[in-house]
Amino acid sequence: FGERREVWDIGAGPQLIPQISSVLADSPAQRAGLEPGDVAIAVAGQPVYTPEDLVEAIRTRPGQPFPITVERGGKTLTLTVTPRAVPEKAPATGQESTVGKIDAGIATKSVRFEPYGPVAAVEHGAVRTWDVTVLTFKGLWKLVSRQIDSSNIGGPIQIATEAGRQAKEGLGPLAIFTAFISVNLAVLNLLPVPMLDGGHLFFFVIEAILGRPLSLKKREAAQQLGFVLLMLLMVYALWNDLNRLDAFKIFR
Repeated sequence: FGERREVWDIGAGPQLIPQISSVLADSPAQRAGLEPGDVAIAVAGQPVYTPEDLVEAIRTRPGQPFPITVERGGKTLTLTVTPRAVPEKAPATGQESTVGKIDAGIATKSVRFEPYGPVAAVEHGAVRTWDVTVLTFKGLWKLVSRQIDSSNIGGPIQIATEAGRQAKEGLGPLAIFTAFISVNLAVLNLLPVPMLDGGHLFFFVIEAILGRPLSLKKREAAQQLGFVLLMLLMVYALWNDLNRLDAFKIFR
């Protein structure tokens, strides 16, 4: 603690984050309100750590509106951008596909590491955890209010893919991504859905209001309903994952 060392001595380097360097006139980026100098921190509620992350998120959403969270002048803004669909042919295979483009330049902004003492590190971690918690609730609300397309919901394949990408960037980005997923799961676990901890808390609230617990039959019915809802959500998330991989092209 407090000892100054080169970051490369501990197997880590400065994080390279995506920054909007230019915006074409009358482009999807300009219509969304993006400006040169904006630093992208999340796409559709998922953090982006490198320019490659941002480019890939845009390419895989042709014609699909999605929220992009940026930092501008010390403030955090969430804008909605709709990439234009552009046909593309792979040079090696000649296979045609459709990708998304927003007609904006994406550069790399190097961020230096700042050393924190034990107390400051705990405080900083608590603040970042709170920020991610708020971001998760906002993402859930936008899903429910249909401000975010449900095709942005990801499952185990997307999580594994993103974890692999962050692992290639280094231990730091992987740790941040793991923490982000942990906070997301904690928030989801507190939703008032039977089978989750939030569902049990909801039953306790009802018991406090009624002055007695719900009947066993009603609780079992609620648990079964919660189980079905969770299974449907998991199947839908897996469907989205396979769709992103174009796994259903053999049936077309």
